[in-house]
Amino acid sequence: METPEALLARLELKVVRPLDGLLFGDYRGVFYGKSLELAEISPYNPGDEAERIDWPATARTGELHVRRFREERELTLWLLLDGSPSMRFGTRRREKYALALELALSVAYIALRHGNRVGALLPGGLLPPRGGKAQALLLAREALRPGENRSLGESLDLLGRVARRRSLLLILSDFLDPFEASLARLAARHDLVAVLVEDPLERALPEAGVLSFFDPETGAAVEVNALDRRVREAYWRRAEASRRARVEGIRRSGADLLLASTEADLVPLLLQLVERRRRWPSRAPRVSS
Repeated sequence: METPEALLARLELKVVRPLDGLLFGDYRGVFYGKSLELAEISPYNPGDEAERIDWPATARTGELHVRRFREERELTLWLLLDGSPSMRFGTRRREKYALALELALSVAYIALRHGNRVGALLPGGLLPPRGGKAQALLLAREALRPGENRSLGESLDLLGRVARRRSLLLILSDFLDPFEASLARLAARHDLVAVLVEDPLERALPEAGVLSFFDPETGAAVEVNALDRRVREAYWRRAEASRRARVEGIRRSGADLLLASTEADLVPLLLQLVERRRRWPSRAPRVSS
């Protein structure tokens, strides 16, 4: 098993440094998003972003006006890693939990390096927000440690009790547990990004003969004939209905949404997160796929 130190070193070399080269250190969109404090509304200047245009002020004055924001000096980032049994599933490059862990640690590493504080609710327990490089190593150690089997709803409610001041929350889960009410309560108070972690086999069966399935949540087991086209089509319909319901539930909650597959590379995923977050202040939640 990879040690916490080796995991962080690999992520710095393979993810954070390439991302630095592509973004030139500009991570503002990830960390601030819609939590920017509105400073003023002023006339449009050449070079201002079109998405910052304030249409009510423009209509009122007859001239283009834009919203200008003041960045918060220090941001608190909270990570929630869902450790439910379904997150231990994976058929391609990694388990869903491994992808969620690597994505969370990469964002935490960058946030800490920019002087922010990071806290986390992990299967192994709660880490209060702190800054510094030591916090990144502690996050990795605790995330790799076995923990209690807490439902997603319970985790979301617990995070709501401990995250008292407005923060950026990064929730990484497959969202198979009931979540919508708890997520909506968090989204009303915080800047919330929901990362829906999924595996290709959860969406479509391969033509691979008789397959045995085991439900880690309930212990139920079943065998299906994946060579039967009707079986594959029924599986796809149920899988798509489940996925659509989770996506729509996240959107209704008011959270920003990122879809993350176990077959994806981390750098493109993080670039997608940056681009989504840069557009987030003036747009309704959208799905990245």
